[in-house]
Amino acid sequence: PLLVALPTPVAAKTYGPTDGKEIFPGVRLVELGTRDSHIKGYKKIAMEDVVYQPKGSSPLGDVMADDMVCTVTEGELQVTAGDMKFTAKEGDVWSCGKGSTKEAATNNGTVVAVMRVINLKTE
Repeated sequence: PLLVALPTPVAAKTYGPTDGKEIFPGVRLVELGTRDSHIKGYKKIAMEDVVYQPKGSSPLGDVMADDMVCTVTEGELQVTAGDMKFTAKEGDVWSCGKGSTKEAATNNGTVVAVMRVINLKTE
């Protein structure tokens, strides 16, 4: 008999309302890890999840210290990044450059939204 094993998709980690560190009301930061970079110009790579409860939001911030790549792993966010305003849905990806203004994001949905951030650190 022929046996076939089908791959099973892995779901993103679901966070509770107290996981990580609160950075704004309804928004928590979960640090996932840091490693040395093998990309020229970057010393370290850090990955973190920013968890937005329904109606949670983060305001526009200071200037970004690092280049970064972001994606939504769960839910949906309204994002303002520089002159870009867009709805980021699960699987969407975007980048922000060092020196730009930290993005603002709001979860207008009824379920938790997670923004995964990969920081490309020069120091």
